[in-house]
Amino acid sequence: MGSPESWQCTGAAELIAASPEPFSMAGGPITVVLLHGYTGAPAELFLLAEALHAQGFGVEAPLLVGHGTCLEDLMPVQPRQWLEQVDGVVDRLLDQGQRVVVAGLSLGSILAIQAGMRRPRVEAVIAYSPPIVSGDPRALIAPLLSLLLPSVPRPADDFVDPATAERVWKYPRWPSRCSVRVLDLIAATRRQLGNLHQPLLVMASTLDNVITRRGVELLQQRAGSERVEVHWLEGSGHVITADAEWKTVADQTLIFLKDL
Repeated sequence: MGSPESWQCTGAAELIAASPEPFSMAGGPITVVLLHGYTGAPAELFLLAEALHAQGFGVEAPLLVGHGTCLEDLMPVQPRQWLEQVDGVVDRLLDQGQRVVVAGLSLGSILAIQAGMRRPRVEAVIAYSPPIVSGDPRALIAPLLSLLLPSVPRPADDFVDPATAERVWKYPRWPSRCSVRVLDLIAATRRQLGNLHQPLLVMASTLDNVITRRGVELLQQRAGSERVEVHWLEGSGHVITADAEWKTVADQTLIFLKDL
């Protein structure tokens, strides 16, 4: 593999465990849109998707623009492209007569919150490991890093279950300038939380160093939703939908959805 600065698509396959492809599962009147995290892929949501589908829910798990190929494809992406992509998925499902719930992991949770604010007909929002306030100290110097390095290493994996590594797909590095744009999107979302009015489920782990308890509490306090449920896990890393407690995540999600 070449130097980080000369990362090429030809090296991407070396880090693939699961497939990065999008997937969908036809179900009943409610479809759950599942949005993956930054530099990740829909695979990290597949176990959850199967659990939802087994209980009659439809699932749509798109591959976000710039993901699933090589790092260079992600570098120029603007957050509005993801927002418009998710809007398109939601609009298509609504046009088909589906009731729509939007859920996401990490960056996907930010996009899910945005979808709820941008599309009032979305019936509920689910935020897994929401990075409302980052726990990564590099976030503080991200603007400087973006001027010096085209990409930076990802945080070390915090998987509790070693099998999680085989359930996910990810780029090995973060593109610096795109990461700054992600932080800008998160900051804008923090300011807009009062515009979210759908029922909201938040799930996070106390072992997760990517997010903070303060961020989860901020989301709980500022969201305009009348119904907000927060569930803390104690035995998972950041990717709670594919780690040791993924079954608990699925169970709590199903309980939440059955009350819609």
